[in-house]
Amino acid sequence: MVFQGQPFEEEKFEEAIGDLWEAMKKYNLELYGFKWADEDGPRFQLAPMAYRGYIEARPVRQLNE
Repeated sequence: MVFQGQPFEEEKFEEAIGDLWEAMKKYNLELYGFKWADEDGPRFQLAPMAYRGYIEARPVRQLNE
């Protein structure tokens, strides 16, 4: 699942990353039939660029497989 944060000011990139991590922690995947599956594959992140926001992805697994 891919998350993208809001655009941010260049000098606040660390805050932008932290904000997105907090949003990911609070996101309830089970509402949509999924769960986190960090053991199934890597997390990846794109370089934080102020104009597009910070982007990070984590593997998920469908519930009831």
